[in-house]
Amino acid sequence: MPQPTLLSDTARQVLGSLAANQELTRPELSRQLGLSKPTVSLAISELEREGLVASKHSQQGPTGRAAAVYGVASGAGWLIGLDIGSTHVRLIARGLDGSLLLEKDIDAGTTAGNREAPTQLTDVAGKQVAAARRKLSSTHGPLRAAGVALPRIVPAQLKSDAVLTSPTGDTNLSALLGALHFAPGTPVLVENNVNCAALAEMSLGAARGYEDFVFLQIGVGVGVGIVANGRLLRGSFGGAGEVAALPFPWAHDVPPVPFALERHLGSRELLRRCRESWPAQAPPAPVDVPQLFERAGAGDQFAEQVIQEHAREIGKLAVALSAVLDPALVILGGGVGQNPQLTPSVAEVLHGYNSEAAVAVTELGDRATAEGAVTLATEHALSQLLGNHRPSRLDGRAALVIL
Repeated sequence: MPQPTLLSDTARQVLGSLAANQELTRPELSRQLGLSKPTVSLAISELEREGLVASKHSQQGPTGRAAAVYGVASGAGWLIGLDIGSTHVRLIARGLDGSLLLEKDIDAGTTAGNREAPTQLTDVAGKQVAAARRKLSSTHGPLRAAGVALPRIVPAQLKSDAVLTSPTGDTNLSALLGALHFAPGTPVLVENNVNCAALAEMSLGAARGYEDFVFLQIGVGVGVGIVANGRLLRGSFGGAGEVAALPFPWAHDVPPVPFALERHLGSRELLRRCRESWPAQAPPAPVDVPQLFERAGAGDQFAEQVIQEHAREIGKLAVALSAVLDPALVILGGGVGQNPQLTPSVAEVLHGYNSEAAVAVTELGDRATAEGAVTLATEHALSQLLGNHRPSRLDGRAALVIL
């Protein structure tokens, strides 16, 4: 666990600028921050002593003299993010300088319904975390924070012994974190998986430059990550974006059924409807979602018809989100949503209700959630180093556990 670093106010400004801009010379830092060159030089020296900043290379200035280019040091520390699902774990580690250090994708390799799979998966993930600590701490400095993404609602006031519930099962947080082998004192930020995906798209993906957008995940289940005014919106109890709980169907003569909307838009129901409507004279219906989209991409008119009908149903949910949140962008993700064949029909339905929101497909795909968990950890680590010199993209209620 890194010891708290007490930096001068000027050093924090310089470090914040380098973290945001990657690499800058002393004259560039001076102009950007409105500080004198001697003041910047003193701050650089302080940050170098702390191992936080280093000279990366040199570049020729306008007078022909070489100027040192500074950036966050490769040994300044690192962050780790874990996307822990029911059948997989993805691990990504990045340096505080943003460099990708490690990526692992771990699959349960077991059939659905094997209740031991999540436990086995977590044990394997814990071994990977321990191996990453041994490898990276010797070359990249301390592990400054960890992010853990779960397919659960994560309340703001989270205790280390909490049990997080969901329709698909419970997660004992103490047992989970214990199995992951983080060192005592490590800040661990726990967050909903779709919220993490939204954070990643804002930092690295389709939402770069957007202040207001939603990440709409359509897979086996559905969920929404909401970013408003550049900050992740969690809600009072951590449940913002839990659209699976919306009443459905909403009709005067049909009572709504709990989680019926999630079933209606989820991949299992998509395949069921596909099989039911598939013409008897046609070749056999697709056996899974990837095959359905592959058939449509190859020109199969029946597969294309099923996909477009499903896209219009997703579009209706996008309309509801637009009516409530007025986002500038709707990003489609998840095992179903990330297929580009859906985008035109979703956009057509959305724009038919006079929404001006753009519609795009995730740029990060299956990596979005793990990258978002790393982003969560990075935000926390930089907030500890920089204080008020870095605007947070979190709403101040991120679930933080100190081991």
